[in-house]
Amino acid sequence: MKSKRFSRFLFAVSVAVVWLLVASVPARAQFGGSQIVFDPNMFARQLQQLQQETATVTNLAQQLQYAIKNTTGGGAGVWQSNQNLLTNLGDLINQQEGLSYTFQGLAQQFQQLYPGFNAATTAGVQSPQTTINTTLDTLNGALASAQAQAQNFQAEQATLQNLELKNQTAIGNLQAVQVSNEIALAQVQQVQMLRQLVMAQMNSQNVAAANQVNSQVQGNLAAQAILSAQAPAGYPDWLHAGSGTAPPQP
Repeated sequence: MKSKRFSRFLFAVSVAVVWLLVASVPARAQFGGSQIVFDPNMFARQLQQLQQETATVTNLAQQLQYAIKNTTGGGAGVWQSNQNLLTNLGDLINQQEGLSYTFQGLAQQFQQLYPGFNAATTAGVQSPQTTINTTLDTLNGALASAQAQAQNFQAEQATLQNLELKNQTAIGNLQAVQVSNEIALAQVQQVQMLRQLVMAQMNSQNVAAANQVNSQVQGNLAAQAILSAQAPAGYPDWLHAGSGTAPPQP
């Protein structure tokens, strides 16, 4: 469509030039004579005027071409949302039956799995094997999430190559600006992927640390229960675990 407009513009210019040439036919002698009067100065002025008008038209044509290039789009549309990928990466830990940061009831599930953080509450205590399995499943899910990110590198490379091609073939300011915007959006996505990887790492470290602390607390509670049960009747109160009585001072 733009090339047709430019062709019509050049056709109009050609018609104007022909009209100037026709208008510059030499004048004949006065009093009905047949002799042609040749005025070199007049032809020189007309030729100079025609050259100036031709240069003006050529300049306008170049400006029109630049305007067409600078207003031609086509560099947008490379960026695509990676929301589904980020959601799937977080859900991988849940799929491995681990304790994921994407779980809606995370705080309640954490207290149920690791009751050692609230020693006063013994109801709903999980078996040691359950907490160990959950910890291992969480670590496995974090590895699966990192692996999924690594498997996405090929798709990211294809996107970067497409952006490089558009950068090399940009024909005007608008396309160059659009390519720059696409690159900026891709950089934001990379930051999001990095944040997700950091969250998965924090998830694994916290669950592993929670399992260790919970095991220590549960071990201490079990030892106190054993000591309390083994103390024979008639022994001093301070031998009974949890009695609150201090041993006598020497």
